[in-house]
Amino acid sequence: MLKNILAVIYNKKNSNIIAAVAIICSALLLIGAFYYPFIKSTFSVDFPDWIPNWFSLHDELEEWIVKKGKIPVGNQYLLGIIKSLFADRSFFLGIIIFLFSVVFPILKIVLCAVALISFQKTDAKDKIIKAIGYVSKWSMADVFIVAVIIVMFKAKGFNFKFTAEPGIYFYAISAILSSLAILLIMRQFGSERA
Repeated sequence: MLKNILAVIYNKKNSNIIAAVAIICSALLLIGAFYYPFIKSTFSVDFPDWIPNWFSLHDELEEWIVKKGKIPVGNQYLLGIIKSLFADRSFFLGIIIFLFSVVFPILKIVLCAVALISFQKTDAKDKIIKAIGYVSKWSMADVFIVAVIIVMFKAKGFNFKFTAEPGIYFYAISAILSSLAILLIMRQFGSERA
């Protein structure tokens, strides 16, 4: 059965359709990843029993720690995280995260769409395929970003709790679909060159 599925996918006519659908879905999911929150973070303090909770003292102390420590709590959006890096004057990290989580994914989608549209023009095709090859080398970066955030979910220390929100799932699926489109386009280009 898997052999039949792969035969359908790698058929030239089918691979163009599948690549086009993957690109469209990838673009829509990437927009969703920017629109919806990536993670929801919460912070809590486990107070010892000897500290009484008179007049909601525990809640007041938690609130004070979050405010003074500038601990981000609540829904965290990808673009908001990048904006806060720039606001905190972490320009290098902000630029790196912006490039690898926003610019490169958009560039991959645009180049794949242009490659599918311009497959009849051989001059443009060579340049576009070379650009896709270059950009796809950086495609592990967006997967890496998702992996780092997943590791954050598993971190139980410091009384932080991170829960996945729709944006991170949209981002991960968008990265997978754009990689599938690149695979199909590069495979087709290789078969056309031979």
